[in-house]
Amino acid sequence: MAGKKKLDQREPDKAGVPLSARFAVLMMFVSALVFLPTTIIFSVCMIPMMVAAIVDNHPHRTAWLTLGAMNLAGTVPVWLSLWDAGHTIPAAFQLIFQPSTYLLSYGGAIIGLTIFHNVTPLVASILVNKNERRLREIDRQQKALVKKWGGEIAAVEKTLLFSG
Repeated sequence: MAGKKKLDQREPDKAGVPLSARFAVLMMFVSALVFLPTTIIFSVCMIPMMVAAIVDNHPHRTAWLTLGAMNLAGTVPVWLSLWDAGHTIPAAFQLIFQPSTYLLSYGGAIIGLTIFHNVTPLVASILVNKNERRLREIDRQQKALVKKWGGEIAAVEKTLLFSG
């Protein structure tokens, strides 16, 4: 039995890429060709998200997610307009040459970037204020216990971290 391989251990082919990954990439290309007008619209409208994914250097890499979500939200109305126009390649190019297409999709990306740069520090400051308030409350409770039970119990007075 030592010569037999388990079913879970799939061996990559000669190029080092598993067959399932190659099949998935092939299916993506086939889908892109079948839905070529949609591919054209998304390729042009989602450029800000692609650029953000490449240049995002934040530790958790969340900038491109925020920007990409809003970019997608701005691209969906253009995509629906394409389907209303018949989902043809000429309709896709007609939409690409309209300024409103860029206003919607790139405007959504700008809103996503604004959210990332403004909401993240706001939430962080709210959490810091909440935690500082909690620490002050713990300090107040510790002082009340020292006052009630006396300072000689385990030298509590000297071990308080946040005494005022």
